[in-house]
Amino acid sequence: MIISYYGLACFKIQSGDTVLAIDPYGKGTNFTPPRFEAGVIIYTDQQAKQDYSISGDPLVFSTPGEYETKNISFNGFGTASAIPFFIEWDGIKLLHLGELGEPDELEIILDHIGTIDILFISTASAPSKLQKIITQIDPRVVIPMQTTRAKKGSLELFLKEVGEKPEKLDKLTIKQKSLPVEGRRLVVLEALGS
Repeated sequence: MIISYYGLACFKIQSGDTVLAIDPYGKGTNFTPPRFEAGVIIYTDQQAKQDYSISGDPLVFSTPGEYETKNISFNGFGTASAIPFFIEWDGIKLLHLGELGEPDELEIILDHIGTIDILFISTASAPSKLQKIITQIDPRVVIPMQTTRAKKGSLELFLKEVGEKPEKLDKLTIKQKSLPVEGRRLVVLEALGS
């Protein structure tokens, strides 16, 4: 599995020939819209303007519910601030929280997700709240993202609160057998669209 970051909440996740895009965006941001081919798109914001530059006639999912397509199963949870998506693919469990930043909003999710291998978390909320969310979920890998509500310097504040030395990568290549057994990896991905 290869995970690439395109800024804001947008990720490209590829396994074999299958590509999943999460929260792709169009024009109107400070980032160049991502341009790649995908078979599936997930939006964590039901109100998101779906003017993406993704090619390939993808299947688009932007509402809470359970879905399965192209050997990917995923579950979207409706909360007050986002539609977090729990994704199971190639034996790896991923959780993309979108703009969710309140620990209280996790209640609807925690009973349904089990152990999370990779957590995508926005740096928009207060670092102490984000630390509480990470503690509650206890993922093996944390990937921060700077979503639309994130203020300048929020990533640095988040990293300081977490207190772990981050790995800075262009992309994350990972397999189920290479996930940490103990401890946690904190991975900061370079935004390809910036």
